[in-house]
Amino acid sequence: MTFGSFRRDIPASLGDLQDEMNRMFDRFWHGGVSTGPFDGHNWAPLFDVSDEADRVVVTAELPGLDAPEVHLSFQDDKLTLRGHKPCPWPEETARKLQRRERRYGPFARTIDLPEGISPEGISAAMRHGVITITLTKLPQKQGKSIKVEATE
Repeated sequence: MTFGSFRRDIPASLGDLQDEMNRMFDRFWHGGVSTGPFDGHNWAPLFDVSDEADRVVVTAELPGLDAPEVHLSFQDDKLTLRGHKPCPWPEETARKLQRRERRYGPFARTIDLPEGISPEGISAAMRHGVITITLTKLPQKQGKSIKVEATE
């Protein structure tokens, strides 16, 4: 293998490598699988996060839930989504199911957001089991260019 044949999808810096490792662990721990022994919750929803010029948009799939069953909080640049998805089966019926892949029970998921989110500019809407959370960014402070004058 020559130097020029490195793959383009390999992280270019340690920061990129750390970001990729964080994404990998996030997919592992919160990929809809049971995380109970580690964080006290039965499952966690998956997020998509879009960082746009004036806002951050977070979407998560919460099938079978209605808006009043979902709780959001924002503190210290962290967004937390909580709720409880009740099992539709009585316990006796659930034990007899031949296959059980859908997740039920309490859930919570917290993600770090970039600095500069306006706590007053947060809104959320839910449609067809998908919640969309829009977080408005505070306006960036503008710098000033200062002309340097020559003195004698």
